[in-house]
Amino acid sequence: MKKILIIIIIILILPKVFAQDLQIPDMIKNLTDQSFQKYPKVLEMQDLVHLSEIRVSLNKAGFFPIANGNVSYTRLYPTDPIAITLGPKIIDFQIVPADNYNVGVTLVQPIINLKTSANINKSKSDMTASIDNLENFKLQLAYQVAQIYYGIVFLNKSLHVQRQQLDLIQTNIRQIEAKVKNGDALTYDLVSMQVRYTNVENFYTDLQNQINKQYNLLNMLCGNSESITISDTTIIDKGFDIETDSIFAMAVVNNPDIKIANDNIESARLDLVSTSRDQLPSLNMLAGTGYRNGFMPDVFTTRFNYYVGVSLNIPIFSSSRPGYQRKIALVNLNASRSALETQQITLNKDILNALEDVKKNKNKLAGSDTLIMQATLALRLATDRYKNGVITTLELLTAQTNYQDALLSRLQYEYNLLLAKMEINRLTGKRWW
Repeated sequence: MKKILIIIIIILILPKVFAQDLQIPDMIKNLTDQSFQKYPKVLEMQDLVHLSEIRVSLNKAGFFPIANGNVSYTRLYPTDPIAITLGPKIIDFQIVPADNYNVGVTLVQPIINLKTSANINKSKSDMTASIDNLENFKLQLAYQVAQIYYGIVFLNKSLHVQRQQLDLIQTNIRQIEAKVKNGDALTYDLVSMQVRYTNVENFYTDLQNQINKQYNLLNMLCGNSESITISDTTIIDKGFDIETDSIFAMAVVNNPDIKIANDNIESARLDLVSTSRDQLPSLNMLAGTGYRNGFMPDVFTTRFNYYVGVSLNIPIFSSSRPGYQRKIALVNLNASRSALETQQITLNKDILNALEDVKKNKNKLAGSDTLIMQATLALRLATDRYKNGVITTLELLTAQTNYQDALLSRLQYEYNLLLAKMEINRLTGKRWW
């Protein structure tokens, strides 16, 4: 009863869930399409799907007739004739010729073979698993491309903040240089500000290096020989917004890891069915035609012949091999069911953690504007007071650092919030391609 209620709830919720398409920037969609077309791992997994399709066809061929042509010569010994008395005469009657010739065609048509039908179902299940594995990899790849895309956007905005900070420090350096010349400041103040500039400049260089690495990774995934340029400056994209009341229902149906776990259970179940049918009989139709000698009354003459019949194959004894195979299949089935339960509780944990990350970063983001406003005001006051000689260089540096940290923190909260939303969409199997 509990399972029925869960299914009804999912059916009622899913139409609303699937109607919520992700609004993703066109550039991310284009990059995702390129990665699907050019990334070698995708092509490899597509070949594995094709291989599974061939295996299905191969197992279906078990129901097709098998025809063989054969040519044989056999020399028999002994082939002594039988002596038959006919009145006063004794006649030697040859029953089997010493030289036997046979040229013909044989045909075997399976009529009933439950093992073959089980193998077909098993291969179809494996093909479904291959398709789901391909779709799972595409899902992971698409979200990796999107994450790299927004990672570059985040680093570009961080770079812009650092550039502003460098410009501000340069202005302060010029002011301090003027004060040093006038005797209103110490050389120590100038050196401290120059050290600050060098540190920010080094961080600026590190950011540029990280951006270049992200571009290299993106080019690798998308198979691009030419450089990609991302000019987007929006970190928070509404396309990844979520509705918490439908997350778990959608994950039950669309999460790729859950799908693969269910595929493994079905494959193990069909494997158990296949091994259980090893001891079942099979029925075949036999037919053949050709030319051979050895037929009465003249065994030496080669004659046209044919035959039609049926063959029933009944397994009687095969040591313990079928029993062990069945035990292996049963253990594999139980292990696959346990793996599904593990995947379900792991999925619930990951979704709950992602929801907590969304909540945390939303709260931090809500207070970041106030923090930036306060840091901006503090920096403005510190700059004015430093011009008037009221505060030290260290206090000015502190105000500048706080302002920079406030800007970078907001960017980090925006980026972390986006990553948390993307993780929830990935866990629920949301697609935009």
